[in-house]
Amino acid sequence: MPSLPPAQQRTARLLVGLVPDGSGAGGVVLDADPEAGVLLGVEPDALRGVAFGDLAPRVHAGSAVRLLADAVSDLSSAARAATASRPVRTPPAACACACACAATAVTEAGPPPATRRPLVLRGPAGPVLCLAAARAAVDPYDGRTTVTVELAAEPIPGWENWAVLHTMATLRGQSVWAYDEAHDRFRWIHHALVHSPHQFSGELPLQAVLDRLHPDDVEEVTRAFRALGRGESDLTHIGFRYPDGEGGYRSLSSMSGILHLGFDGPRQIVGSTTDNTRAVERRRSLDREHTRQSRLVRELAAAFVAAQTEEELTDAILHKAAPAFAGTGTLLAFVENDRLRVTFGDGIDPAMARSLDGMPLDAPKPLAEAIRTGRMQTIDSREAYRATWPQAHHLLDATTAQSFLMVPFAAEPGRPLGGWVITYDRPHRTTEPERTLLGVTAELAGQAWARIRLSTARLELAGALQREMLPAALPAIDGFEIAARYLPAHEGLDVGGDWYDVIAFPDGAVACIIGDVQGHNIQAAALMGQVRTAMHAYAWQDPSPDRVLRRTNELMLQMGAPGFATCLYTLLDPSGQILSARAGHVPPVQCGSAGAFVAETPGGLPLGVLHDTLYPLARGALAEGDATALFTDGLVEGPGLSLDDGTALICRAMEAARHEPVGAIADALMDGARATRHEDDRAVLVIRRPHRPSPR
Repeated sequence: MPSLPPAQQRTARLLVGLVPDGSGAGGVVLDADPEAGVLLGVEPDALRGVAFGDLAPRVHAGSAVRLLADAVSDLSSAARAATASRPVRTPPAACACACACAATAVTEAGPPPATRRPLVLRGPAGPVLCLAAARAAVDPYDGRTTVTVELAAEPIPGWENWAVLHTMATLRGQSVWAYDEAHDRFRWIHHALVHSPHQFSGELPLQAVLDRLHPDDVEEVTRAFRALGRGESDLTHIGFRYPDGEGGYRSLSSMSGILHLGFDGPRQIVGSTTDNTRAVERRRSLDREHTRQSRLVRELAAAFVAAQTEEELTDAILHKAAPAFAGTGTLLAFVENDRLRVTFGDGIDPAMARSLDGMPLDAPKPLAEAIRTGRMQTIDSREAYRATWPQAHHLLDATTAQSFLMVPFAAEPGRPLGGWVITYDRPHRTTEPERTLLGVTAELAGQAWARIRLSTARLELAGALQREMLPAALPAIDGFEIAARYLPAHEGLDVGGDWYDVIAFPDGAVACIIGDVQGHNIQAAALMGQVRTAMHAYAWQDPSPDRVLRRTNELMLQMGAPGFATCLYTLLDPSGQILSARAGHVPPVQCGSAGAFVAETPGGLPLGVLHDTLYPLARGALAEGDATALFTDGLVEGPGLSLDDGTALICRAMEAARHEPVGAIADALMDGARATRHEDDRAVLVIRRPHRPSPR
């Protein structure tokens, strides 16, 4: 093993053997003199075998390894110069390698100059900045390259300022480089980036550096170098991506400019490069989170706008609010009789929900305060909760949540609607953009809840009106089984113009009437009530179907009714004889032992269209065990079904259910109406003449 000659002044000396595998360690300490042990605070024997880069703090390891690489590069340059001035004609057998031959020439011409630079190493009391000199040599017998590194124990006058700048650049993760245009040589001057595969390769052509860039960045970097070289720019600042050695890329930024080395010296492009990968990844992460949150907030807002019922609004808040604002769980509270009615979703402690359910609106608690005043309450931590709400500690006892957002529905002053709570399992500080988004969603939620409450009230009113317009119960009539079903429309106030009526006469006859007034609103319902009442009165005076329809038609025209109505009036006597008349209405379906069929009969115009309209009287019969169904067009016609196909479905449904109770038959007919995909209301009357028991 080579040994160290004695030093001429107080310096520490280390002998380093280069590592040939390019692992980045640079070299391994082969020997160290006693002074090196003193300066580095390590016994010389313990230094042997240590990677030279490990003698420096982690952020300075690249500079330590670079020192070795530059020493070897200087040796190679000196060897080429010596060989060029006095060629060495030594046969291959006379030396181990060409490097040894060159080294012999260098030795004869004198040792190469030492590579000198400030270097930060680990000292007994912390990092130490010292001046290091490195000189490489090649053993002429085995071709092994070693580097002797000398460390000055004392500060070197004149180097302090430059050395401090060197250290600060290293601490900031900056790499300094230079490009010699005239000779097309790119070199790292100091602290080559760890990610660079060329960091220990000495000088390189510019193209070798460009070839390593991300393909999308080559053109921009090339353009920047050309702009500097042509004098089109004095300073450039560009970002680019460089391989990280693991199949990915690091995000770097570089600032560069033109510099002449002396008045008569060469012109070079010099610059510094900073690794911004963490900042770029952080920014991308924030952008992704912003995109995610924006998407979720849009979905939440869309759900609020689309909500038609309390259940839909509740589902939207409980399942979409917390994810939209990166929370853990959501609790919802509605105001009823000046108290909170609470429901909650996943991520909420049930004990917390119980502690809030039934709370008076005037309670000195943050949720009640938020709903009562309309001002959002943001509580960043449990400590902040205790400090701000000393009277409300029971909430903290009921949950492990760390932070709380309490958001009220936007409401008219003095008319609070409710609000929701988003909890977090870690401290969370609400940002101003979040506050803005929460304010917008609170506005939409308040509008949705106010709309739903108004719609519910109107629907309740409409339902009550509908119930008043239709028979409360069907009369029990000897010799007949009758069932009725009604399904309101899905639009407007849920009040339709369909109606039915059953009138029992003293002689045992029964009038079964079904009709449809144009429209699905309050006006249609009011007209329907008038028509039904008039027909009921006319039927008691004279139950003949044709005359009842004629009188009702004339009444509607005299009243100036705003719409028209269709109607089917069927009169059955105890013997099963049928008299019927139609005013623009769909015909009934009759079902017996031979099957079901459409009882098609002549008809007249709808009621309220033309004076003196006649309504032909049709006759028929209903045998014992047979049934007939009267229905509105919403049951058989719609976007998904033609009238003929719809009546065919009614026939099949009646045949399949003819032995069932009449209520089951009516249900089967209503279920089959789903095939129409119609939004219209629908009604059906099923009348069956049961078999009479045989006399004993």
